[in-house]
Amino acid sequence: MLSYRKLAMRVLGRPLHTEGIDSPRPASQRAAAFILTAAMLTTLAAPAFADIWHIENGDITISAGESGNNVTQNNNTTYGDTNTIITNQNKDTASSHTVTIEAKDKDDKVEVTLKDVNIDTSSRNKAAVSVTGEGDTNIKLDGDNALKSDIYRSGIYGSGSGSLTISGGENDSLTAQGGSGANGISSSGSLTISGGTVTANGDDGGRGISSSGSVTISGGSTVTANGGSGTISGGDGIWSGGGVTISGGSTVTANGGNGGSLVGGDGIRSGGGLTVSDGTVTAKGGNGDSKDGYGGDGIRSGGVVTISGNTVNAAGGYGGKVGGYGICSFDRVAISGGTVEAAGGNGSTGGGSGIYSSVIDLSGSLELTAKAGSPTGKALLQNGRELDLDTIKDKLGPGAKVTATDANGETKQVSIPRPVEPEEPVIPEESSSSSDGGSATPSAPVSPLPGLTVTDRDGQRISYTSTQSGNTLTVCVGRLTASFRISLAALRQLRAEGIETITFQTILCSTTLSVDELLAMGGEDAEAVLTHRFTDSSLTVG
Repeated sequence: MLSYRKLAMRVLGRPLHTEGIDSPRPASQRAAAFILTAAMLTTLAAPAFADIWHIENGDITISAGESGNNVTQNNNTTYGDTNTIITNQNKDTASSHTVTIEAKDKDDKVEVTLKDVNIDTSSRNKAAVSVTGEGDTNIKLDGDNALKSDIYRSGIYGSGSGSLTISGGENDSLTAQGGSGANGISSSGSLTISGGTVTANGDDGGRGISSSGSVTISGGSTVTANGGSGTISGGDGIWSGGGVTISGGSTVTANGGNGGSLVGGDGIRSGGGLTVSDGTVTAKGGNGDSKDGYGGDGIRSGGVVTISGNTVNAAGGYGGKVGGYGICSFDRVAISGGTVEAAGGNGSTGGGSGIYSSVIDLSGSLELTAKAGSPTGKALLQNGRELDLDTIKDKLGPGAKVTATDANGETKQVSIPRPVEPEEPVIPEESSSSSDGGSATPSAPVSPLPGLTVTDRDGQRISYTSTQSGNTLTVCVGRLTASFRISLAALRQLRAEGIETITFQTILCSTTLSVDELLAMGGEDAEAVLTHRFTDSSLTVG
């Protein structure tokens, strides 16, 4: 194989001798050969390929190239790496070397796979993984990965304004541990976690996850973010300056750290709102244990908190002085579905509210349990006053239930029964009475069942037919608009006689209700009114 020096001599037209001693060459030719050799060495780049890089061999820097990543280790650079994989030769032994990802320009995109990586830089005053630049970085997880950094250094430290994405499969994981006073995962831009199991731990007041931009958790991710307990204040579990979105069946647990002398960290703290559309979220504020301490909030948001599905459990922390809120929004809290529990923390002089906001908008088929902290907390504190549950009945859907427990343990509840589909729908009988559009005199009142009446759209009593099949009582009337009325005392008597469901049928509408659920909605003197208007139905109990 020719050396670069011999190849240069051939290019210059000099004969090659493999034995003997040549006479000395002119200095000009020797200089020309040297220059040509150097030029060839600097222009012959390594071909594009995928490689595995072992972190034990030295610090690794990855930057965006023209046809892939440019990877540098020990001052040697490989250009055009199309599938950069970083791993440990022995994953059970942590390496102290670092990974730096540079997506310098706005259009740069860098993708790196961490495969069973184990890095501990706590002895080097460095972050285990650093991300810089204005471009987009994607860290793919393969296997189990562990990152631990030194004091004031995050496990993953994103200092650039570009986006950071962490993605993985069902069996892939990452544990990112910040050093003392640092966050588990930091991003100066937006942060997305899509898939895999990610655990981020702050230390000594550091946050579990911190992003100056938005935080998006999707793709069935399992995320645990723990704020570190601090001597003054606890760190937040998740902190975002741009808003938090949780979807895609993801499971998120966010715990604020305890505060030594001031305040506990919040479970989730967002400057731009929180949206939970399909996920399971547990958010707990840290305790403020000193006599002047304040408990952290389970969820605290400067924007709208929107919950429309699955499960959310938010609890304020204990405060030596005042407990934290379960859910706090300085804009609006809107809950339209799912199962939500919001509990204020207890305190020595004041308890936190279950939900605190200027506007609390409850609608749809939600199930909400709100509990006030003791003493003086409110279950649902809207614009400085306890929310009146009677004002929200008309906005609740079938199966909805709202339970509010005050600081003294007294409970109020409003619920809407979920209609039960009849096993065998009954076809309404023809009626000789007038339809809604007619002007005939209403039928004479007939009430074969004590305490049960049917009225037309004008409130006049009209006749009906009733049949019993098994445990179901069916009441039929040949009208387009009619109201079924029954006292809860009469319902209780029917239940004692074995009736479990009641079906009310008009010409275009049929509704079946559970007797037990109706009985749970009111007192002895209450009346249930089920109204049909063409194909629509509505129920009130009061």
